[in-house]
Parts: sequence; structure tokens; C-alpha cells
Amino acid sequence: MPYTIGELARAFGLSPDALRYYERLGLLAPEGRTEGGYRLYGEEALRRLRFIKEAQAAGLRLEDIAGILRAMEEGQPPCCHVQEMLRARLEEVRRRLRELEALEEALARRLAYAQAHPDPACDGKDHCVYLDPLDPGASSRV
Repeated sequence: MPYTIGELARAFGLSPDALRYYERLGLLAPEGRTEGGYRLYGEEALRRLRFIKEAQAAGLRLEDIAGILRAMEEGQPPCCHVQEMLRARLEEVRRRLRELEALEEALARRLAYAQAHPDPACDGKDHCVYLDPLDPGASSRV
């Protein structure tokens, strides 16, 4: 049974524009068109969208997924390539987590300072004492 772009989009919680974007990236292709020019998708599109959603849930980007699909279309098993992508993505997520933890600590210090000094003597013009360096030796305002 062919699906219109709207039906397929609704089935996967996407917008028709997202499916058109997937088409431009080479992730998805319609099987044909109606007499009115509307895209029609078949079972292959359903399988591909399931694969795309699973790969995205694993943290892969659409560009990565496009490469995997190309390899599969060429008859190459993509498993080693996918393993490397997953390894790189995991390291990226771990790096980002470290950055977020440092940001969390900085925000907590600033909030603690702000709560301990609820009525600062601000001039209200070009700065806020809550955003000034908490460690006076760390940075200086110019």
C-alpha cells in the first residue's frame, strides 16, 4: 500500500518538510508520484525510516546515517564503520558532559553568591556583579 508524504510523516511523528529534507540528503526516495504530483512511499520507506529513527536514537547524525545507507546500498556491511561512529559519538557525548558539569558548577557558585548577596550595589549600566568574576584574580574587567 503506498503512503503519501503526509501519512508517512504522521506515522513517524515527523513533518512532511522533514521527509523532503531526508529526500534531499539521499536518505529516502519516493517510489512514485500521484497524477497530481504527490510523492508516494512504499514499504521500503517504512523500513528506512525505522532504521533512521533507531540510528538517531543511538546518537548518529543524519549525515552519518546517509553514509551508512550508501554503504548498505553498495552491498558493503557497515558494521565496522558504525562501530567507529558509535565510538566517536560516545567520546563526543562524554566530552560534552564534562563541559556541562563544569558549567553546572560555575552556575551553582554564581547562584550561591547571588543568594548570599541579594541586594548588591549595582550601577545598573554596564555590568552585573553576579556575572563579575567570582575569583578577582581570574579575570579583570576592561
